[in-house]
Amino acid sequence: MRIERDVIQYIIVPPFERRGKVIGAKERLEQYLGGRFPGNSFTVARFAPIGDDQQFCVLPIMNFVGDNGKSYMCREPKRWFMQEIAQACREFDLKGFRSFAA
Repeated sequence: MRIERDVIQYIIVPPFERRGKVIGAKERLEQYLGGRFPGNSFTVARFAPIGDDQQFCVLPIMNFVGDNGKSYMCREPKRWFMQEIAQACREFDLKGFRSFAA
């Protein structure tokens, strides 16, 4: 029996040069993304040896454990959706002054 599920969890890796500011607003950013993309959850990583120095890197969690205890792969998320998440990260106000920042 094949079990399929969409990706619903993502790890956000901030640009290296902005990681301090992003980590300072970690909880707000995670809540903002959760509100902007309902049904999905987000975790901001402090550091990962991937991505680049200037862009947010969006990493989908591609596996899940089924009711039978076995591990399965999720359907790959659409590229445009991943780009929308990265764009939302760029638009987020790290200082908390804009009205749309969670």
